[in-house]
Amino acid sequence: MSSLHAPRPPVSSITINAVSLDILQQQHADLRRPPASLTKLMTAYTAYDLLAQSGGSWSDMITIDPRDVHEVADDETRMGLVPGESIVLGRLLEGLMVVSGNDAALALARHLAGSQAAFAQHMNDHARALGLHDTHFISVSGITTPGHLSTARDMAILAAQVLGRYPDLLAITAQRRFVHHTLHKANQNALLGEDGVDGLKTGYTQAAGFCLAATARRRCAGHALPLRLINVVLGADSRVSRDDQVRAQLDAGFASAGMADAQRA
Repeated sequence: MSSLHAPRPPVSSITINAVSLDILQQQHADLRRPPASLTKLMTAYTAYDLLAQSGGSWSDMITIDPRDVHEVADDETRMGLVPGESIVLGRLLEGLMVVSGNDAALALARHLAGSQAAFAQHMNDHARALGLHDTHFISVSGITTPGHLSTARDMAILAAQVLGRYPDLLAITAQRRFVHHTLHKANQNALLGEDGVDGLKTGYTQAAGFCLAATARRRCAGHALPLRLINVVLGADSRVSRDDQVRAQLDAGFASAGMADAQRA
């Protein structure tokens, strides 16, 4: 059977406590596979780090290089950047996380590291430092690229690190809509607002299937303060299937966390 018609690997998933990193559920969590636009969790993490190193600010203005518009294929997601326009860096972060703009990813990479390759090297350095042993980045946007791979476990750990180190990103991922020039687009995370879900990142390519790193904060039996969980699903065969799995796994995760605390009491 040719690779073109090879069946997609089984769905990978994991649910963890966002603070303790305790695992509440996992299935094929260490299967290496394309992470699609969940890649942008590391793009954002790296952008925060490089911006801090440079002494810059998200309010800095930059000019969009035409290459960062023209190098994005017609079938890729965009935030609608225009060559030569001036834009605040923070706006690129919104376009990256709310509507998964690949043009935003390229613009951030070029501005902060000089090139996509240099920025991806920083991404891989962070992956090693965070213990993401089954992850390797080549693209800053998550387009299908040979050797660009991760796992549900690594993506969940990355999501927890992003939330822990850069908590203000959560408010961006919770935005329901994004407007830039003539582009008016909804956040593709249809779970936002359901039972405490307030982020984080969707993804889809034909090779990766439908992917989602979701986080929710709810009151839970046995916990004085609301509990935050992270659930990652990679490789679902439809958006509906992906969302249903995330809903069910978050519900089960919160129930499991409460039950575990009740048993320890």
